[in-house]
Amino acid sequence: MKEPEIILESWSPCCDVQALVEKSESCYYFYLWFHPGKDNMYIKSCWIGNTCPAPEELDKETMEKGAAPAMPRKWISHNVNGIQLNPETLTVEWFEEGDGAALMDKDDILCVIPGWGGQEDFSGYAKYIVGVTPFAWELTNAKETLEERIHKSHQFWDYLDGDFWRDVQKMHLKVLEAYFGTFEKYYGIDGGNFPPKALITGQKGNICYGITAGVSLLPMPLVEQYFQEAAHDFRRMELGFAATEKWKDICPKMYSFLSSIACLPWKEISFLGHGHTIPCNVIEGYSAIWLLNARCMKELSSPIYPQFKGDKINLLWAVPVKQDVYETIMDYGTDEMLKRMDVMNIHIFN
Repeated sequence: MKEPEIILESWSPCCDVQALVEKSESCYYFYLWFHPGKDNMYIKSCWIGNTCPAPEELDKETMEKGAAPAMPRKWISHNVNGIQLNPETLTVEWFEEGDGAALMDKDDILCVIPGWGGQEDFSGYAKYIVGVTPFAWELTNAKETLEERIHKSHQFWDYLDGDFWRDVQKMHLKVLEAYFGTFEKYYGIDGGNFPPKALITGQKGNICYGITAGVSLLPMPLVEQYFQEAAHDFRRMELGFAATEKWKDICPKMYSFLSSIACLPWKEISFLGHGHTIPCNVIEGYSAIWLLNARCMKELSSPIYPQFKGDKINLLWAVPVKQDVYETIMDYGTDEMLKRMDVMNIHIFN
């Protein structure tokens, strides 16, 4: 039997995900390979089309050998003898979050593995599938929504391929200086990698601030699965740390820590939000940081951001917590923990 052939490869612009199109003697498949080559790797797959005459029943013997099976005749809408794709006309369109993608043949959608693909019995959508199968769902009912999403994603990546940073940088500086006055220092925290990110410091009264700028350029993965229609309210974030002047010496360490986790959502294919905790021993005697969203708590002050690409920008304040508080949050949750505390200005380390 001839070995399968990879006819197209593409990397996500922001996530550790590789897209592959494989052609075998029986079929074409679209794969998203998450964290390729690493211990935490996993694969999402979606059938594209048969390359051979369609069988009457699913070839379980082929599956048991670890090979992708041809789709039975009852589930396909293309020629029963199979199809041949032209690799020269195939492209991968990545969604804005970077963890989902569509396979296109010129302007035609062949299949889509969205961010929510791979859950339960849903693999993805395919043009040539009829009904619901274990390897793909029919594209028809979702096509209009997906076309709109693919078009929007294409425009988004085109925007980030242009000279966008000057305007984004200017917006963040304006927002932060309206909050704490003239900024003191500006640190590039992207290491020369895409997308550009910075951390900007300032001081108002006896409070020292360090807040990221540019992290919100990219919407975070997975938010849509948790917040559904409200995803546009929570999928973009910046990180901030505040401390009284007495603790100014610890600020650089915390700023460095915030810089190190600013890429976490796209590196780990996850998201950061209100109530999340991250182990952190930067400050002696403290075990973690607790992220609190200023938009979710009226007791917390925050810079006021304009919308970006139709989304709200959330500032997540990093609140250092000791081990006992960390364990309580883990056991009972953020809402219960907040009930037990004086939350006024809880985001200011003192």
